[in-house]
Amino acid sequence: MTIEICGRDAAIERAAALRERTSIISITSTDEADVAFPPNVRVAEILRLKFNDLTEAFDEEGIPYGRPLPEPSDFDGLRAFVDALEGERLVVHCWEGVSRSAAVAAAVHAYRGGADRLVTHARFAPNPRVYAMACRALGMAPDRPEYAVVMDGDAWRLDRG
Repeated sequence: MTIEICGRDAAIERAAALRERTSIISITSTDEADVAFPPNVRVAEILRLKFNDLTEAFDEEGIPYGRPLPEPSDFDGLRAFVDALEGERLVVHCWEGVSRSAAVAAAVHAYRGGADRLVTHARFAPNPRVYAMACRALGMAPDRPEYAVVMDGDAWRLDRG
């Protein structure tokens, strides 16, 4: 399976043009509406997760962000969704495809034994809080992996360092 990390707009484009059976993990912030994907019979299932891209409740100056931190309950359904995956591709997206989606995709990749091809089309910085919570939701202890970004043809690929 290929696990693809991307931003919201790219996920919508991919969902419209899919030629293979694909599942989607759609990550939005708590104040964002769910993403509307175009109908495509090749979209097997969509898991919708809602949490903010935060690691701390306060910024460097001690000012509260005013949005809730990700909590364990925000990942309800992740393990069942991943255990039931069928198809050739899993698209994991958030707004930019850099932090939340990279963290969830890295956790799914680790949970599935690291055998899947993990691809991103942009530079990324997995959110460590999101990664740890996704790992726990999948029944794993977070191992804080380091990933190297490698260019693979015209796409970025994540390699475990």
